[in-house]
Amino acid sequence: MTYKSTLLLISLLAVTPTFANANNVEKSEACEFDIKFASKPEQNKQTVQASPTVTMQIEQFLAKKSIKGANIASNVICQHLTGHAYTGSEQEWAGFIDNGIKGLIKAGVKDLQFTKIGENDATYKGDLAHMEYVFTGDNGGNKQIIHNLAVLDKKNNQVITLSVSGNEKVASEIKDEYQRLVNSFTP
Repeated sequence: MTYKSTLLLISLLAVTPTFANANNVEKSEACEFDIKFASKPEQNKQTVQASPTVTMQIEQFLAKKSIKGANIASNVICQHLTGHAYTGSEQEWAGFIDNGIKGLIKAGVKDLQFTKIGENDATYKGDLAHMEYVFTGDNGGNKQIIHNLAVLDKKNNQVITLSVSGNEKVASEIKDEYQRLVNSFTP
């Protein structure tokens, strides 16, 4: 299973970003933020009719690079909700994480571990409600680390999920890229 499909399974809340890479800036209309990718990301869009009155617009931006023979993927999944408001309640956050865990298990990830990052150790220092966490697990002998930041933007009724993943042999480089990506994020 690819990282792209894994993150689609674990991210059930997010938005549609504006983004920048080292060479240019491109804008998107569904949500408001800037982010710098290390390489030009692939983009996918989808609209989900969750109910007769609730629609979710989903956009994904996926950039990859290779370090020490291992791929590192930077993935931003954005979901903009229309017809219902995100609350930011503990129950909503718990459901978000639970859906992510269930998605990874369904995808065949074994020995799955979830670690929530405390505020003192968090990379994101912005004002929006957020949660930072790390998933680790074995996907068919490929031991993966996935650093995640989910940011709730109540004003625009969206959640932005930033993730960086790769094989555990490049754990330090994954963390460095995650910190770089998060520090480039401007809501």
